[in-house]
Amino acid sequence: MKMLIDEQVVPGRLNGVSDQTLPADLIKAHVVLLERELIQAKQGDLFRLVQHHYYRLQNWHDQHTGWRIQRSSKVIRLERRLSATTPGYLYDRLREPRDFACLTWILWYAENRQLSGRGNDQQFLLSQLAEQIQEQAMGDGGAFDFRRPGDRYSIQRALNYLEGLGGLQLVDGQAREWVAQVVDADVLYEFTEVSRSLIASLRIDQVTQLAEELADAGAIVKPSRISMVSGVPDLIRAWRALLLGPALFKFDDPAAFVAVQQHADRLATELLATFGWLLDLRHDYACIVRASGSNNGPVSVLTPYGTNDQIALLLCTAIREQIQQGIWSGPDANGCLLVATEDMAALFYSVRERYGDNWGNEARSRSSQSLLNDVYRKMRQMGVIRGPGDSGHVLVLPTAARYRATYEAPAAGTANTTTTLRNRGKNNRKR
Repeated sequence: MKMLIDEQVVPGRLNGVSDQTLPADLIKAHVVLLERELIQAKQGDLFRLVQHHYYRLQNWHDQHTGWRIQRSSKVIRLERRLSATTPGYLYDRLREPRDFACLTWILWYAENRQLSGRGNDQQFLLSQLAEQIQEQAMGDGGAFDFRRPGDRYSIQRALNYLEGLGGLQLVDGQAREWVAQVVDADVLYEFTEVSRSLIASLRIDQVTQLAEELADAGAIVKPSRISMVSGVPDLIRAWRALLLGPALFKFDDPAAFVAVQQHADRLATELLATFGWLLDLRHDYACIVRASGSNNGPVSVLTPYGTNDQIALLLCTAIREQIQQGIWSGPDANGCLLVATEDMAALFYSVRERYGDNWGNEARSRSSQSLLNDVYRKMRQMGVIRGPGDSGHVLVLPTAARYRATYEAPAAGTANTTTTLRNRGKNNRKR
């Protein structure tokens, strides 16, 4: 079976005409700096490329994003600042909120060792780290207990993520044995300069304010712009939202969206000249479009072989059909659709009944709710939904209208039963 995907199916305005031409190596430096979480000296040519263009890169971000490039003899990193609480992309290696909490506590532990004068000895035992995190987080409502398998898996994923960035070095032991609670199992790690480059000063007042905003049961279906960025100019907020992805929604920040509409040609020209990307401006959102296969970043939004990817696209199609058939009411003035979780679950069941035979054995054997939770995660990663939240709703974003998919039966007389993805739209994809 083949899955046919039709992207870019709604009318829009694709901007990308530029009279400016930047050197190819400078464009590459811009893309590398933005798409990579950090660049290390051991990466050789890429490190030297960004280092060579540092002043031009920093000047561009001073004008457009307000982000600072942090650099040393070993690490270069673009310090991004949010324009909203929900940029959209997730990292597959950090799956749950507690994974991110563990990562934050690990970086706190690294900084604490520096401040306590142990900066020359960056080695530590995993058991000591877990003990410190558990003690420090004790007063928090989401306190850790590393006797629980879930919390042990969270700290393992956070450590693996940091190790993958080069922020940790494994000295001795195996984390999987500690997670499995093998008797006397422990792991010796060592922090590197990369970990220190990731440590940021937190303003407690901002953290408290953000926590209060997110504590609202209906926060997931409300505009995600946070009040602490209210002093940032509209156009800078727009650049941040576009570059962080997946889109700038009118729903989140009307003023920034109006700024994009007013300066669309200038933004499109700058985007094409600087990164080689296009601006796609719609009625309810704006996003970046670039050639397929050009992604150097840590996240690939869609893959041709992932069952969850296919289900997510089929759900986007089913949502469209519900609206076209008048079963669900249409989107609101911001292009968003508020759907009860019960209705989404029922829609998923119908999609599973219709297409489930095309999915892999693992997906077919799982419970519907467990599979749906993973599909929700993929759809959040794609930037087409938010939620489900405590309010019992899912917010379907206007970007869901970009996708339409179905399965195509193999030609008569063939034995091909492999599910593949083929793009029927433009050879571009949304960032």
